[in-house]
Amino acid sequence: MAAAEAGVDRAGTPLPVSVVVLNWNGHDDTVDCVESLLAQEPGPLEVWVVDNASEGGEADRLSARFGDRIRLLRNDANLGFTGGNNVAMRRVLDEGRAEWVALLNNDAVAEAGWLAALHAAGAAEPGTGVLASKMLFHDDPGRIENTGVVLLTSGEALPRDRGRPAGARPRPDRPIGACAGAAMYRCAMLREVGLFRDEYFANFEDVELSLRALARGWDTRYVPGARVRHRLSRSIRKVRDEAFLLRSQRNLLHATWTCLPAQVLALNAPWILFGLLCQLLLAPLVGQRLLARVIRRSRLELWRRRGEIRAARRELAPLRRGPWLRFWWRQRNPLPAYLASFWAIVVRRERRFFE
Repeated sequence: MAAAEAGVDRAGTPLPVSVVVLNWNGHDDTVDCVESLLAQEPGPLEVWVVDNASEGGEADRLSARFGDRIRLLRNDANLGFTGGNNVAMRRVLDEGRAEWVALLNNDAVAEAGWLAALHAAGAAEPGTGVLASKMLFHDDPGRIENTGVVLLTSGEALPRDRGRPAGARPRPDRPIGACAGAAMYRCAMLREVGLFRDEYFANFEDVELSLRALARGWDTRYVPGARVRHRLSRSIRKVRDEAFLLRSQRNLLHATWTCLPAQVLALNAPWILFGLLCQLLLAPLVGQRLLARVIRRSRLELWRRRGEIRAARRELAPLRRGPWLRFWWRQRNPLPAYLASFWAIVVRRERRFFE
């Protein structure tokens, strides 16, 4: 892999945080994102920009604009969200100067105090390894895009609080996971549990990492004062096809079936079966054949990979710390989400499945 870097010369005393921004054919968005990071007070130790083999000389343009205010890595190929971010995160861990790694989507803009709020929350809680932000819609900052991840007992993972007023959820709490579009990870935790799974490429890699961390005893904390504005799925729209949807479902299934304790999977079994039957039987009746096809193919893939999943569970089993009830109580009943989706997608046709 080819890489070119420049050192960072920052005034003042920066926070012990390295921030990573991944660029893939999104130069203008990335510029806005990086500018918002360089304006943070106090600022990060360093800002890494990883270019995932963008077209049109975008890496050169970013280098020319920011110079030694960023550390630029150039990937020879598009390594996805997982591989692209892992390149910089490994470098941060190897160099050992930072205590935290923060990730910010290139289509997001950090509001003032975002980094300081995350760092203060993490510093106050040594057992917290993952910090979640309050992500708002960029063009409608009065509404929440997510405040972390919700895991349903039927197996789906959803953005928490999506569509609620920006003032909702004003107090910190403990979701089951964080959205990596604006999250901070403790370096000590990453050294222990590992980075994103490269094979996930994109989607639900943050869910898997949060669940793997929780299984190893590291907790997640939502920080309401850490606010960003997000242009939702600006990069994902470029590649959202059936293959992408299938990989996403495979990733989520792999994450839950490898990381959730056996007791939780057993208790979830009726809801998992209920959700599967609803999706397979009802989706074609309401014209959602793509949904039914993706669900069916992803479950067949899960069955074919059952040996791999059993092996991953055996590897994780002796490393688990803490009660399984931590997972169980943080899940949510799927019925409200199912009814809301039916109303929005089938009745009002406001959006499609997988959005």
